[in-house]
Amino acid sequence: MKYVDLRIHHEAGSLHPMHAFEMRHEEIDRAALLHWNTVLDGTATAGTDSRRSAGTNTMVFRVRGDPEPFRAKLDARAATVEYSLTDAVDGVFYCCVRDRATDADRNYIEAFARGTLVVVPPVEFNPDGTTDLTLVGTPEDVDAAVSGLPDGLRATVRSVGPYRRRAGPMAPRLTDRQRAAVAAAVDCGYYDSPREGTVEDVASELGIAPGTAAEHLRKAEARVMDRLVD
Repeated sequence: MKYVDLRIHHEAGSLHPMHAFEMRHEEIDRAALLHWNTVLDGTATAGTDSRRSAGTNTMVFRVRGDPEPFRAKLDARAATVEYSLTDAVDGVFYCCVRDRATDADRNYIEAFARGTLVVVPPVEFNPDGTTDLTLVGTPEDVDAAVSGLPDGLRATVRSVGPYRRRAGPMAPRLTDRQRAAVAAAVDCGYYDSPREGTVEDVASELGIAPGTAAEHLRKAEARVMDRLVD
């Protein structure tokens, strides 16, 4: 079994309308898709191919920002069937929304709905318009998904390897180098109190420069702390 961390780049016209809204609105910082379900219940969006679009998506998002602009956007969308928002706590709120699947939704879903593939949450929607996600499956299916994205989507591989790690909403996405640096830091006592190890010890263990080791640790720590407060 293999995993791959991907960053998806969207060409003009391929970005989901809600992601585009989050990018433009100064009161919405970022969002992550935590859970989702697609139901082929015959619900179609007007003007789409009903043979492909009949169905609804139900999704749970974690959003950092003001819920009121998000609420207004959901109210204005023709595809919205129903939704519920929580109050914001420490600048974070949650949204459960059911909407009508469009052709654009289906193209995106079908890109990763093949063979053994599983999308591991969360799916992160970044302020620059890119999307971060993790796929798990057989090497053949993972490779086919990366190379066979639909028009308008392009993938950058952030890390890849055998799937041997914990995953889930609270598991921060670290690159292989960041994870190796953290593991070396734990082993040498860098995170002990009082601190026993040094950045130089981490660098020596990994065979890299101290400055590079420090950068890996800083980036890994930033990811862990960001996930913790969300």
